[in-house]
Amino acid sequence: MQALLQSIAAGIAETAATSWFQGLGGRVYVNEAPADTTLPLAIYGIVRADIEQTFGTDRETYEIEVMQYHAHASGLDVAAGSAEKLHAMLDNKTLTATGYDRVVIRAESRGVPAMQDDAIETSSRFRLTAIKGS
Repeated sequence: MQALLQSIAAGIAETAATSWFQGLGGRVYVNEAPADTTLPLAIYGIVRADIEQTFGTDRETYEIEVMQYHAHASGLDVAAGSAEKLHAMLDNKTLTATGYDRVVIRAESRGVPAMQDDAIETSSRFRLTAIKGS
């Protein structure tokens, strides 16, 4: 699973010049952000894992959640635009991960910004499918 999280990080790093990454000031973290991190930021992690074997090959499916947080002053339009950029960047993207022959990530849901007490929160879901190397 660690190799898959690293493949997502590498996929994001490949596109570090994208306006999504830049719009977050490069503040993209796995599982949790450091305390008192400045907004905006994004946190991603695996929220569900399923493994099945077909014809002797392991097929792993993971649900990935990406939470984005923007300051209220940014506005809902900025948060929605960031969710759209994330979707465009990761939807139907082929990734590389050690020990896997094929890794593909696809969008399951686009985040809809919601006003929370201390930030605008957007949750997007992706499905990562990985075929183990033979």
